[in-house]
Amino acid sequence: MHLPFPKGVLILKRQNMAAIYLRLSRDDGGDSESNSIQTQRLMLQKFANDNRIAILDEYIDDGHSGTTFERPNFKRMVKDIEDKKISTVIVKDLSRLGRNNALVAYYTEVYFLENNVRFIAINDGIDSAAGENEMMGFKNVINEFYARDMSKKVRSGKRARSLSGAFTANLAPLGYVKDPKNKRHLIVDGEGAKIVRHIFKLATQGNGITAIARILNHEGVPTIMQYRSLTQENFSEKLKPKHPLWAPSSVRGVLENKTYLGYVVNGKTTTKSFKNRQLLNVPQEQWIEVPNMHEPLVDEDTFYQAQKIMKIKKPMRAESRENIFVGLVKCANCNNGLSFSASRRNHGYVEYFMCNLYRSYSAPKGKRLCTTHYTPMKLLLDAVSARIQTIAAIAKEHEADLETYARQLVEQNDNAETGSAETEAARISKRAEELDKIIEQLFESYALGNLSVDRYLTLSGKYEKEQADIKNRLKKLDKVLVENKGGTKSALQLLQAVQIYTEAQTLTRQMLLDLIDKIVVHEATGRGKDRQQTIEIYFRFIGAAGR
Repeated sequence: MHLPFPKGVLILKRQNMAAIYLRLSRDDGGDSESNSIQTQRLMLQKFANDNRIAILDEYIDDGHSGTTFERPNFKRMVKDIEDKKISTVIVKDLSRLGRNNALVAYYTEVYFLENNVRFIAINDGIDSAAGENEMMGFKNVINEFYARDMSKKVRSGKRARSLSGAFTANLAPLGYVKDPKNKRHLIVDGEGAKIVRHIFKLATQGNGITAIARILNHEGVPTIMQYRSLTQENFSEKLKPKHPLWAPSSVRGVLENKTYLGYVVNGKTTTKSFKNRQLLNVPQEQWIEVPNMHEPLVDEDTFYQAQKIMKIKKPMRAESRENIFVGLVKCANCNNGLSFSASRRNHGYVEYFMCNLYRSYSAPKGKRLCTTHYTPMKLLLDAVSARIQTIAAIAKEHEADLETYARQLVEQNDNAETGSAETEAARISKRAEELDKIIEQLFESYALGNLSVDRYLTLSGKYEKEQADIKNRLKKLDKVLVENKGGTKSALQLLQAVQIYTEAQTLTRQMLLDLIDKIVVHEATGRGKDRQQTIEIYFRFIGAAGR
């Protein structure tokens, strides 16, 4: 039985219902005013009224790129089409539907037709009810090319800002805030900086990232997100941590962040393409790192000592004494670490080191990948203690004029590599500046139509590869210079550090971390009383200074 509708109710059938779709994003460039949401709405509503088309709803994606169709309101419109609520889709022009040629073609030539949906693009004169439009495919290609060109300009602008040292991330790292006068510049946040410096201090004291996280949690130090929630007025309630605890990964993130050295680091991620916005991690050697852009929170010595300690894996042992040399002792032949062992004997434990590669189970049966490099703990303790005591005694003897002795020490341990590294770094840095200008000129020629797309891509690809190679080489040279810089100042630092331990009777872990960079052990020769073994001690600041 069919009941009559109440008087005055307007019955709207599906074939009379339309969706007006509106979209605006940064890939619309300088045309954003004419494409504003309000302008689109007025145009589409007027068209619908003039043509007696009833509007079911408006679907707005403001701030969503046309290169992707993963837009919330576009997907809502598609669902309403599939639920048979919509019979017509109206847009201002094809570019509002999207700038991905393949997907626009799919929706206009396949999907809408299969679902009996009429498609209208007002400014392009397209109405599927009037039959096929020969110009539609060409317009799609133009729209996609426009998006591609805008993407290149956006990337070029980002790169230029990154090379200039502008801070481009959304949030400042712990210990900094964005400068109110210049959002691209960082200034120190006093309370946050205390947390960062505390973490680095714990690291340089020999604590690993797990131990540091445990200490911070025990002390009740707020986590990064918790600190932001406590200090930022506009912090989202959704982001506030329910159970704020420091994790080892968060500690590692702080200790590895070169921002705390005064660097601005950009270009850590990129997207697959201008059509696919999925983020990809960029190899570290391709990051853009610009030094001296803001006040550092830690010095280089503290930062790089923390990196070294992070790499040390501390095995859990229940027997015998603590291994104070963990992570410092290396094999002269294979450069692998020497692991600590203790064997129970009648009179107690015999403690010694052996090459990890020699112990390796990956070697073919019956073969060894290295020799034992067997080194008694006592021999190592005696050798290192004697060398430290010798330097401490000399430092005490020259206490009145440490700087003069430091200069002599540097001359004995001078590294000729520093001079050549500085020369090469200066030369290729100049070439890097030239490449920046060349790439900029190429883009201008392309933008003005003086260079074809293929030629532009070929030349820019070639120069960008050369630029990446130069950046990788500069990083290696920078490492050499960091390791060898400072000369007299570095030697003076060592002598001053040694002075602290002049009266020390036994070696401690902290003493080793303060003074020693690494200890290289050679294979022993001879047996019994004739046994001889070379041990090279590389001190911090000056390198090898004892056998």
